[in-house]
Amino acid sequence: MAVLTNAVPDITQFNMTPIDGLAPDQTVLGYYVNSTAAINIEDNPLETNNEAVLAKIRSIADYLIASPEPQIVISIHGYGTQRSDAEKRYQKIYRHATQICQPQTSVFLGYLWPSEKPTGDRSAPTGDRVTDDNSFGTKIKDAFSALPILLSGLFWGGLVASLAIAFLLITTDDFNGLLTPLLIGSVLMSAGLLTLILLRLSTYFRDNYRATNYGVLDLVELIRQIDQAVSEKLALQEPLSEAKRIKLSFLGHSMGCFIVTNTIRILSDVFDTGSINQNPPAEIGRVFRLERLILVAPDIPAESIMPRRSNFLRSSLRRCKEAYVFSNEGDLALRLASTTANYFSFPARKRSSGYRLGNVTVRHFKGQADHQNYSLQDQNYGIVNQKNGTVESPFQYLEVRASDREHHTLEELRGNKVLKEHLTEAPNVNVVADLFTYFDCTDYVDFQDELKGSEQPEQPRGVVSFALRKAALNLIDYARLNISYFKQSLGFGGINVHGGYFNGVWSQQVIYGLAFIGFQRFLATLPDATSSDRSTKALEHKLDNFSTICQQKGIQVVLAPIRYEKDVNV
Repeated sequence: MAVLTNAVPDITQFNMTPIDGLAPDQTVLGYYVNSTAAINIEDNPLETNNEAVLAKIRSIADYLIASPEPQIVISIHGYGTQRSDAEKRYQKIYRHATQICQPQTSVFLGYLWPSEKPTGDRSAPTGDRVTDDNSFGTKIKDAFSALPILLSGLFWGGLVASLAIAFLLITTDDFNGLLTPLLIGSVLMSAGLLTLILLRLSTYFRDNYRATNYGVLDLVELIRQIDQAVSEKLALQEPLSEAKRIKLSFLGHSMGCFIVTNTIRILSDVFDTGSINQNPPAEIGRVFRLERLILVAPDIPAESIMPRRSNFLRSSLRRCKEAYVFSNEGDLALRLASTTANYFSFPARKRSSGYRLGNVTVRHFKGQADHQNYSLQDQNYGIVNQKNGTVESPFQYLEVRASDREHHTLEELRGNKVLKEHLTEAPNVNVVADLFTYFDCTDYVDFQDELKGSEQPEQPRGVVSFALRKAALNLIDYARLNISYFKQSLGFGGINVHGGYFNGVWSQQVIYGLAFIGFQRFLATLPDATSSDRSTKALEHKLDNFSTICQQKGIQVVLAPIRYEKDVNV
């Protein structure tokens, strides 16, 4: 029997503030949730008013209890995100939610974990106030001061020695045979240590630590506190029934997807009967039920959808009713930055095995030996795995490619034997890859918001790449895209290869629609769709309509068979 207490909990992990423009009638309840963890461990955690936070949690509990169809949607930003940028995105999501959600049904929480922008973020709180301590100059100073004494001595000694030896080589011809190898050795020593400093300045590994030790745990505590507040309001002695549970959905971007999946793992009870039988229920805690999982440009290994063995995503995914991945071939933030950083830590023997889930795209090549780089036609877009009234296994339709010369289907990465066993010996057991619906947005063209003044907002354009409609991008394409992404990151306009999904008109409509109302209801909102008709024929017409719009936008969709079976073929 559950024991409840009315004692005020010691909430120190997060602050909560209403999202700007909160609807007066509270059509959707929205809050920013700020983790109180500081960027550096020497800094004091952000101050929090426990009673004020608890009051907001109880108001959320009251809202959910009074709702006829309660749900919470939590959005989590990614690596290196400036807080002001994350808040701006959460405002957009909140405004969209107020337009598509039924009144008094939804709570939106924009979660801000202590991510560190590599170039510095003056809007990021440090200690109990906003300071200049997160400026790029301070980061460089801290990077050198934090270097271990021996390594610091070797770096500066090597640098001084390199300059001195170079000066001697320029001014004299004596001892060239001795000085030249000494110069090479000192330069290599300094360059190696400089690489370590640059890796620190990239903040990737530091963010990974904060995501694991602060982001995940603080989010778990937030959900636990809401569960506790609802339970106390209802005076629960036993968990709610499945029909009365509160839907809990997550929308993660980049490294935020890592936080989401690990949060679900912690919230799950591995020792319950369902988990032991590898068929865990969607129920979490006393009042929640996991509903939808949306991963946008996920910075987690492509290994996570492979069928070889159990992994962290499999245990999380089995509890969610719906799951989606948004990816693109040209995501250089994942292909270059993330893959390069994980080269040091990810236990892969081959380069292709180290790619991220956000780079998994629709299959264009027959196999590794196929190098035909053809142009894609209109019929190549829309839902690509629906054949003759059935939806085929997504596992067969996915690949990871870096060019027309380097590409691997999932069968090749894991061996054709795995797929053969899946299709013949265990046809009723879904591999992880088959539980997702995939949106390959490489050639996605649309109108966008947040364009710069010199750009043409009235013209549709490539959202996350140049939308070249090639079977594979080549080295020149990547170089051009890299320059455009660099310009965009500096604020001069260009292609946002990693976060452009949140700027495209249609992609926002799809992502937010799936997060707040789910696949079947989202289909009903499309033009010429009649929401009142839920017959199989009507739903199939709506699915065709959805596929047509994606085809027009240049998006390739690989539909999860379970989505067709539960939301269309009813």
